Amino acid sequence: MAKVEIIFPKELEAKFSTLSGVTTDRIVTLALEEGAKPIKKAVLEAFDSVSPRPLIIRHKRMYNYGIRSTGDLRRHIGITRVLLNRKGDHDIKIGVGQEIIPGTEITYGRLVALIESGCKAHNQPPRPFMAKAKRASKEAANAAFIKKFNEEVERL
Repeated sequence: MAKVEIIFPKELEAKFSTLSGVTTDRIVTLALEEGAKPIKKAVLEAFDSVSPRPLIIRHKRMYNYGIRSTGDLRRHIGITRVLLNRKGDHDIKIGVGQEIIPGTEITYGRLVALIESGCKAHNQPPRPFMAKAKRASKEAANAAFIKKFNEEVERL
């Protein structure tokens, strides 16, 4: 999963102190969901740039035949709902789940890891797209988060 850490500016921290706990959770949830959209868009664009050479899974082994992708992995890229972690911080993740690819023993998450890091045994060069998307969308995600946060605070 791609991870983008947003550090709040001082003026946002001051606005947080004036809000109640329930309102803060609702606003942060809405703002995180809005901030995740540019990251997902960047991940999909980066994935499209590496997907013309897909991994083909046959007989529970991976091969690269250089044919077009089916789009199945792309459809599994998504955004989780906002959850609280052990520290009490709000988390949202962008990536693929751990569902098993039909007809194989490989999960979509493992497939993404193989695309990201490559596989010497099968002569697969690394084709990172999640890290590239994270770097490319960090400012857009922060701007979308702050914009949505300010809109919600103004509604109060």
